[in-house]
Amino acid sequence: MDLTQLIRTRDDGTGRAKRTLSIVFGTTEIAPFAKTGGLGDVSASLPRALADRGHRVTIVTPLYKHLNPEKMRLARRLKPLEVPRKGKSADVAEVVLWEMNLSDGVRIVFLDFEEYFGRDGLYGYDDKGFEDNAARFAFFSRALVEFVRYSNMNADVLHLNDWHTALAPLYIKQYYKTEFKNVSTVLTIHNLAFQGEFDLKDADQTGLTKTAIKAATHDGKLNFLKSGIDLADKVTTVSPTYADEIKTEAGGCGLDKELSARKTDLVGILNGADTGIWSPSVDQYIEVRYDIATLNGKRRNKAQLQHDFGLPVRPVLPIVAFVGRFTEQKGIDVLITAVRKLLKDNDDERGAFQFVALGEGDKKLEKAAEKLASEFPKRVAVHIGYSEELAHRIIAGSDILALPSRFEPCGLTQIYAMRYGTLPLVHRTGGLADTVKDADVENGSGFVFGDFSRTEIIKTIERAVNRYHHHRQWRPLMVTAMEQDFSWSRSARAYDETYLGALGFAE
Repeated sequence: MDLTQLIRTRDDGTGRAKRTLSIVFGTTEIAPFAKTGGLGDVSASLPRALADRGHRVTIVTPLYKHLNPEKMRLARRLKPLEVPRKGKSADVAEVVLWEMNLSDGVRIVFLDFEEYFGRDGLYGYDDKGFEDNAARFAFFSRALVEFVRYSNMNADVLHLNDWHTALAPLYIKQYYKTEFKNVSTVLTIHNLAFQGEFDLKDADQTGLTKTAIKAATHDGKLNFLKSGIDLADKVTTVSPTYADEIKTEAGGCGLDKELSARKTDLVGILNGADTGIWSPSVDQYIEVRYDIATLNGKRRNKAQLQHDFGLPVRPVLPIVAFVGRFTEQKGIDVLITAVRKLLKDNDDERGAFQFVALGEGDKKLEKAAEKLASEFPKRVAVHIGYSEELAHRIIAGSDILALPSRFEPCGLTQIYAMRYGTLPLVHRTGGLADTVKDADVENGSGFVFGDFSRTEIIKTIERAVNRYHHHRQWRPLMVTAMEQDFSWSRSARAYDETYLGALGFAE
């Protein structure tokens, strides 16, 4: 499938949109200020790409405890934002607003409300959410609506991201339907597995009427995301294949019927990569910068990576890497067992490889990875925790990046890897299927397996390692991978189309 066919352009040929829009972009994460995953990267990059097309974008996000307005040199607005917590105008909370210009056409507004956001952590600890998360993110959703009213900026689009913001269309419908008649809502689902499900007893913390609460109920629970899916003018997700998968019972996480009902308003738009940060020719973290013309620089980064992780510096051994969350979704549990079997069974130099892993998450999986490293100290190195610098160094220095996710809405790591000439090894699912072509087909850029199983992962690692030892076959794959275009400008054009459709301007 040619993905360019999935992104129709409506610009004037110069990359500028024909219609300039005022966009409020609501998100709970934005790199580098707050980030737990891909949402933070998207929130930092997509608004800039939209601004490059001529739009005016205001990002609205919480001011978490670790953010210091004075050190960040933020400007404080004199008038606070008033956010009702009950009914249309009762129990009003005052929210301090801090702002800064992020880039031309993009400003960011931080909502300072200590009761909900003045604590350590964004959502909770050790995969356990804060007990008052229903109240926290109902409040944030309501604050986004009130900000649009308060700001007097004549917003055209309120762009919402994930369940933390998904109650906003319900507040609009309940209290401000007429007032928002010229403002469209677009909800982006970054990962359907996280829906904002809460006990119905928590509903009294939302300020919604009983009728509205009923509209936000699914399978006997309050479900923020379900509400947003039902009521947003357009629903997007982060890859075309994932948009198809979530309409099925197998991939819909219980919301397949709701998503199928919105199929004419549901669109998959691939995430892009910020090449100003993730590119080997400009990367500030790596030992040696390089590009397609100077690929020998990658060898030096590999040697440095082996040295830093205490592995033998062996250029003839490919490095297979994993960078990501230690969760079953990412397939790290099966990958560990696959690597163990391969290392035990294969003493042949031509089948040998080194394995490096970076990440954190499930404690059992962290211990399993550390145990693997203790069993094969000269072949395996593991760093528990997350480091942006190490992520760059591993992606630049490794040869193969293993991403055997059970499901993957889009994924950015495989896009970053290709930029560095590191070939992704992926499960054919979601955005992984949309971005990586197998090495055995024309314009191949990685290694793809279909059935999710240890056997298939083992076979694909063996195939990739064997291909590595054929230099004349490997180098063209690296070049093809590095030539792939996953820039945010392409994605921004697709969002243009979606915004115009939501506003009723699309042809």
